[in-house]
Amino acid sequence: MPALVAFGRRWQIASDDFVFPGFIDLLVRVSWLIAGCIIFWKHDINLDCPGGNFLRYYLYGNFVVLLSVVFADIALIQNSMAGYIVDQESRKYVVPCLYLRLTFEIPEIGWNIMGTIWVFGETLGCEEAPQAVFLIKGLIICNWVLVVVMIFVIALVFDPHGSSSATLEHAGYERFQTGVWSKNHRVWERRCRLLLCSCTGNDEFSRDAFKEVGKIMSYLVEDVDFVPSDLAAGLIILHLKTQAEASALRNISYDKERNGDSVITQEPFMDDIENSVSTPSDKWNSPQYIAHFMKFALGSYGWPWYVIAHMKTGICRLWENLLCCGCCINHPCAIEGDNCCYCNTSALKDTIKVQERDLIYASFKNQVYETPFFVSLDHSTKSVVVAIRGTMSLRDALTDLTAEAKTLDSPDIPQEVKAHNGMILAAKNVLKKLESLNLLGQAFVNNPDYTLVIAGHSLGAGTATILSILLKSQYPNLRCYAYSAPGGLLTMEGAQYCEDFVTSVIVGDDIVGRLSVPSFEKFKKTLESAINQCRTPKYRILVGGCFYVLMGGSPNLVYGDTREETQRTTSSDTNLLASAIEPPNYHTYVSLAEVSHRRQRESVTNCPMFPPGRILHVTERPIFASRPDLIDGPRYQYRWAHRSEFCEVKVTPKMMMDHYPDNVYRALRDIANAEPCPYSITCAIVQMYSMTRSLL
Repeated sequence: MPALVAFGRRWQIASDDFVFPGFIDLLVRVSWLIAGCIIFWKHDINLDCPGGNFLRYYLYGNFVVLLSVVFADIALIQNSMAGYIVDQESRKYVVPCLYLRLTFEIPEIGWNIMGTIWVFGETLGCEEAPQAVFLIKGLIICNWVLVVVMIFVIALVFDPHGSSSATLEHAGYERFQTGVWSKNHRVWERRCRLLLCSCTGNDEFSRDAFKEVGKIMSYLVEDVDFVPSDLAAGLIILHLKTQAEASALRNISYDKERNGDSVITQEPFMDDIENSVSTPSDKWNSPQYIAHFMKFALGSYGWPWYVIAHMKTGICRLWENLLCCGCCINHPCAIEGDNCCYCNTSALKDTIKVQERDLIYASFKNQVYETPFFVSLDHSTKSVVVAIRGTMSLRDALTDLTAEAKTLDSPDIPQEVKAHNGMILAAKNVLKKLESLNLLGQAFVNNPDYTLVIAGHSLGAGTATILSILLKSQYPNLRCYAYSAPGGLLTMEGAQYCEDFVTSVIVGDDIVGRLSVPSFEKFKKTLESAINQCRTPKYRILVGGCFYVLMGGSPNLVYGDTREETQRTTSSDTNLLASAIEPPNYHTYVSLAEVSHRRQRESVTNCPMFPPGRILHVTERPIFASRPDLIDGPRYQYRWAHRSEFCEVKVTPKMMMDHYPDNVYRALRDIANAEPCPYSITCAIVQMYSMTRSLL
């Protein structure tokens, strides 16, 4: 950090990123040098055959080239190890060392070409030394493999925008800026297509989605001078800081408990936030009801997640409900998009324990903006349930990334309510299917006193929330459960609008519930600040992070004085102010195109977004060594939280695990079983379902 500038362009690699590649290359070269010495020492006598002199010439030349490369690698590694991440001055000789190392690659390739001609051509007739010839052939092949690997690495770190800085001096500022911005959009669009197009197709929706995702990604990385290794090191630094803060909090709690004081068993928050969150008392917000409807969201994932969640018995349990020759026989339920054996339907029926007559419809078709869902009756709670699947494919990922905030364009919804565009389109597709097939009408015709419940997890949670907003005027009593809903789902007006009928659940440090475009912008600044303050070399941070993952413990990191960083920032601001009062030229002139671009970017990156409705935050209880009696108690605790608590990304080892649907259900089931339930029917259902799962 910043990115390396060499050969007149910027690369996606930093000057301190050559430690590990250089060390690996050094080991390979030393190994080949030793192998060449052994070949020469053992088989020199047998190289007097016709063409044997060519083998000697190749080995002599190879020794010289390898020794040159070894010394160049040592110099490159030594200079790349110098200083901390942002200390560019200590690594000012990295680029000359890199030039020297790549210069030696030219004679190496040339000599390898000569060796290939000599050894694999017809000039060699050394039948007296077959082992030497075989080993030299292997050495030549390995050399070519290494050349191919090096070309691949160069292509990997190539930055398509790297030459843009040189263009500024030869073009007008406005033309330069507009050209760079449009180029950034196109590059990110191509990258997304390269990653996803093989699985998403090339229809109109996909093309529009790629364009929007490319625009959003270019906005997010526009002012970032990170390389991938900077991101990895920054995540390790942030995690260690979070771990240190949590450890300090545990020590304080332990000291208070040892002294007889009350122990804080949940995260401390500001008093005004605590007091502003009321605790709902209706049955729909009880832990038992919330846990009960999570199994419907879990069932929507179909057979792949079902088999993962039931590693030992999943296939056997699926077999009971499979329909052989399903392509030739109609399923008794209205099923669309399942495979020939109806594996997804089988997993769904076993997860929610539904009878075929109560499964009204299930769609497993998956396209961009079209996510699987099902409609079912739940007689235990007198509900008609619409459950929507979360992210499980690259098509779903493209829907997730279409994250710009748009209005819902409905006369019954306030205009200031904005939501995640991809999930708006997904919700409208579900609504279109519900209306075209009259699915809700079929469900309510024999059950007019039932309540409409919409549930989903992850992408399904966001889609379910928007669908419930669209259906609220038609079904005033509907309820929505958004499990692990995206943090970038609704604006503040939208989140407040649905508080009365939407319940969100966020478990632990779930990254999705905290992730939005504005929170990512804030996370970038936090990451940059952490990197700037750290005074430990990057290679030590990465090694320490790997050691921490494998062996535990905590690597020691050195941090600089924050006052020094403040002074640097102040000095930078002073220089910026001084440059601002200079006579304007095309370097300082803010063009109309730039103003327009900034407004477009800010409309995406500076639009605050939040999880929907009331938020139930479930966390693990702290267990203290001095209280072994707590081990037998519930593992999780919960509290009703304020949405402002989820505006920052937490970097912890469990930030992904806390998002998985089976972990969410396990946590909800734990808190549901830990409390007495005043609603006997649901409590009995939850307990019976829990007992059934534990027995199986």
